[in-house]
Amino acid sequence: MKIAVIADVHLSRYGQDRVEETSNLPERLHSIKNTLDNVAEYCINNEIVHVVIAGDLLHSKSVIYAIAQELMFDYFERYEKELHFTVIDGNHDLSSKGEDALSALRSLEHIENVTWITKKPFHLPPGIVFVPYSYNLVDQVKKNEGRILFSHFGLNEGILNSGISIISDLSLNDLAGRYELVILGHYHKPQEILRDDIKLYYTGSPIQLDWGEKGDVKRFLVVDTDTLDVQSVPTTGYRQYIEYEITSENKDEIFKKAETMKKAGHHIKLVKKEAVDLDDIKEDYRVVDKTDQDITNRGISSSMSQADKLEKYLSIKEISEKDLKNYKAVGLEIIDACEGEDGRY
Repeated sequence: MKIAVIADVHLSRYGQDRVEETSNLPERLHSIKNTLDNVAEYCINNEIVHVVIAGDLLHSKSVIYAIAQELMFDYFERYEKELHFTVIDGNHDLSSKGEDALSALRSLEHIENVTWITKKPFHLPPGIVFVPYSYNLVDQVKKNEGRILFSHFGLNEGILNSGISIISDLSLNDLAGRYELVILGHYHKPQEILRDDIKLYYTGSPIQLDWGEKGDVKRFLVVDTDTLDVQSVPTTGYRQYIEYEITSENKDEIFKKAETMKKAGHHIKLVKKEAVDLDDIKEDYRVVDKTDQDITNRGISSSMSQADKLEKYLSIKEISEKDLKNYKAVGLEIIDACEGEDGRY
């Protein structure tokens, strides 16, 4: 049997996004809808009946937005004759992390082509275990076993989009010997950790949700439950966040690429690593200046107060007058919090 897996959909209102004319949906909801439809059509065309959503179908935890819920219902109902969905709770689907947490996905329990898994593990032959996010997830993961685990949690060896790993309550050694294949939601960066005794995959979010996910090749997974083979299928249909480094030498080439991708609807950022004249840009791009600048001898001296040093530094960084007050207030708050009893930082 083959199972398609998506995770970290994060349906929400996205009220700050511009509205797409073709669907009348906020941009990110529009992208999510397109991408989910493409996943469904792939499954139908390839005779895949079962789809697992490995947590965080919704985004706003204890807040349920009508527009997000409507899109969720519409998706399941539109494919009720072709696909069956197994949906597990993720941390964003719950009102809290405690024992009394409520799931925003309860509305799914009466939809015929959806199996909603909450609070307790669910076993499905042959040797498939679903463990939803809950206050005692760690114990449930360690007590259960099977050939394949579908769940939603952070792992010591996992990597965030920032490129760092964080200490988690579970490591790969906790899973090895209990499971042969582990498919997870939670971290948005698609990744796999492969060892002789276990294979683990983070599905990743199906679209680039913000600039923090720029450059990620988004995907969904197809799992063969007999052979434990895992196929990565790139997702399509969403607006990407694309960053180009621009120099004097590659300027013309980058302009062409940026113009093409912007016309296709994607978000473009140009990063200057050296002084480059961008006056002839025809399109309106977000430009970030990361050129090396000499900030020595700019009027900052050791005799100045911390407030004066900070204000001078912000002026060097060309912070606008409109934002200067807020930046200065936050900066001074951080400086004060770092001051030791001896007055040092």
